Amino acid sequence: MKASMPIPPEKNTLRSDIILLLMAFLLSRLLLPHFGIHFRYDSLDFYWQYLDTDTLRYHLAQGLWYDHAQPPFFNLVLGLVLKLTGSAAPTAFSLLLKIISLINCLLLYLLLKRTAPRPIWLPLIITLIYLLSPALMIFETELFYTTFISMLLLISATFVQRFIDHTAPTQSSSHTAPLQFSDHAAAGRPTPSRWSDITGICLPLALLCLTRSLYHVIWLIGMAAILLFPIRRTPAFRRLLTGFLLTILFVSGWYVKNYVIFNQFSTSSWLGMNMARTVFHDAPIKDSTRIEAYEPFSELALYRPFISDSAVKKYAGLDDRDLLTPKKHDSSSNLNAVAYIQVSQQYLSASKTFVKTHPGRYIANILQSSLLFFAPATRYPFSETAAAKIKYYDLLYSFNLSHFATGKGQRRIAVAISALPKLLLYCVVLTILLRDAMRRKVLSLLDVFALGAIGYVFVVSSLLEHYENMRFRYEIEPLFLLLLGQALALTASRKKQYS
Repeated sequence: MKASMPIPPEKNTLRSDIILLLMAFLLSRLLLPHFGIHFRYDSLDFYWQYLDTDTLRYHLAQGLWYDHAQPPFFNLVLGLVLKLTGSAAPTAFSLLLKIISLINCLLLYLLLKRTAPRPIWLPLIITLIYLLSPALMIFETELFYTTFISMLLLISATFVQRFIDHTAPTQSSSHTAPLQFSDHAAAGRPTPSRWSDITGICLPLALLCLTRSLYHVIWLIGMAAILLFPIRRTPAFRRLLTGFLLTILFVSGWYVKNYVIFNQFSTSSWLGMNMARTVFHDAPIKDSTRIEAYEPFSELALYRPFISDSAVKKYAGLDDRDLLTPKKHDSSSNLNAVAYIQVSQQYLSASKTFVKTHPGRYIANILQSSLLFFAPATRYPFSETAAAKIKYYDLLYSFNLSHFATGKGQRRIAVAISALPKLLLYCVVLTILLRDAMRRKVLSLLDVFALGAIGYVFVVSSLLEHYENMRFRYEIEPLFLLLLGQALALTASRKKQYS
């Protein structure tokens, strides 16, 4: 008999690590209900971002076409699940979100195995940190697109790494497999890029833009630029450029549709309302004749003095069910009502005026919002109730001191202090990676991708969103963990060299 071939240590480690990750995921999710944390299906009814459930079930295509408030893709997913599963939809959504989280963990692990394989335990430990995060477990119970956004970013990052592997010069041997394309890259004889890799990079980015309005087509153009520039003198450039041009055209088509119908070159008409929440934070206006005296995203009845009936009537007959009714069928607010376009535009005008006359106050709010970006993700308003049920675990894991604060003043101080560890960690990781990149005069294309996404989300969310910054950060948390893994691998490698 022939002796069986021994299993390579790397494959053996990969298999055992994945088994451990699966067991940890299963055990942690089975324990979660015992702490009173359950899937919240009712989000489908009262979340502003969603079309009326009757529209999702029975008029999906028409509802998506005339939805000016939100990009269409996640509503499409919701509608398809409702149509396909019927009364089993709550179970289907719960399983779907858990599968998304598990996919995220596995993609993160495999990327870390590729970019930070040493020490051998590092990919597993970092993935477990993400897998067992209180925020991840709680966001799984919220019928929202937080973890879905993370999955799209991770899929695109995975194909960026495959793109590197398939096109980088053969002499590249860095632990991060940097794409060392330069004026002399041709000497390494890079191979042509694969269309499957191009599709894997571009398609998730297109879906990002069609899922969250934060990811604007301008962001897509910017990501294309920073990924294309390092490979501009290589055979891979032309194919990736073609992929991005097609992606930008595809996404822009929805912008054009909204511009033609609603005069809004965006996937969301809420820019003014979003901005007002940051601009007028801690600056209450008492004059009821000014729209900024009212909380953004209030019920439509409060805005009647600011709405022109003639402007609303021109949309009659397009989709009266969603565009002209102030309430959904369950009496929750319908923020897809076309009157909110006028409301948002007036908030935008008021915000611009306030910024011009009170720039210092706006800058102070931006700084506060920037710090809030690094706060524990469980501080997100819709996560607080669930987080309170595991507050000691959340305190240990997330350093979320707000669990023990009473009153607005104490909560602000607690949130600010809770944000400092993550802020310092970001600074340390970025310092390590950028110093190494300057020393080697090269930066991995994957790191360019991660830094571009993280930087964009930080800047835009700080300027426009005040209450949900920490959730926006958590959406790009896996990309930061990739950078953390590389920073730890570099530190361990240097210690080994000097020992």
